[in-house]
Amino acid sequence: MFGKLFGGSKKEDREKPAKPRSGTGNGQEAALLSAIEEKRKTDPLVGAKIAGKEVLNRLLAAMKNEKGVHVESLFCALGALAGYACQANLREQAIARGMNPDSPFQVATTKDGKRYYFGDPLNGSLAEGKLSVWSLAAGAAQHNGAKSLPDINEIFQRTASNIGSDKFGVPNSIEGHTAGDLPIAYLRALWPALLPVVKKLSGDPVLWPVAYGFAIQAAMDMAKASIQPHISLGIVMEAAIPMSKVELASL
Repeated sequence: MFGKLFGGSKKEDREKPAKPRSGTGNGQEAALLSAIEEKRKTDPLVGAKIAGKEVLNRLLAAMKNEKGVHVESLFCALGALAGYACQANLREQAIARGMNPDSPFQVATTKDGKRYYFGDPLNGSLAEGKLSVWSLAAGAAQHNGAKSLPDINEIFQRTASNIGSDKFGVPNSIEGHTAGDLPIAYLRALWPALLPVVKKLSGDPVLWPVAYGFAIQAAMDMAKASIQPHISLGIVMEAAIPMSKVELASL
């Protein structure tokens, strides 16, 4: 099944961003939300888990062609979305408290006027703690047999050093494992389409990046026969770290 679902790495197989399918009907949606709210009493992560499944299902449907799903493109898209969710959830929390949405961050502005976001709260959601994107993704990679993990400190340092240059957001890829487009292209195309469902199902904005982390875990479980888990993890983090820094509204 998975061999057919996930396509190869040939250039012609690479998947460009596509619009995910629309959601369920109002009656089904209301029933689902009610069930999530009840289950949340015993499992506070249930909304994020269901959101993660929905995100992955929508991406698989949107990115599938006659040859399957280009697996590197899927992981690049998921990484980009997960990284930006780390920033977006902090913005949402700040707004809810009546604060400036930039207040959780240290902001760097380049000569061309673009703004990039840094700071401990952002890094915490991205790479620290058991529910960070890194922890969830790396845990899934190890569970699926990864013997080595990418050096995320190097990716963080490279990302910071590339701010304001054409190299920013361009992943270091392993030969034969290149996504169909850059992380920013997936982020632009997919974030607006997927935010409503993640927001509705997850509930608490803190769980937005967690939902994408669960989607990454499920994708790694499904794709382990098609791509080595340490490679898929590298693709995820090469997208997630720079996309956590960007100002999406200006792109």
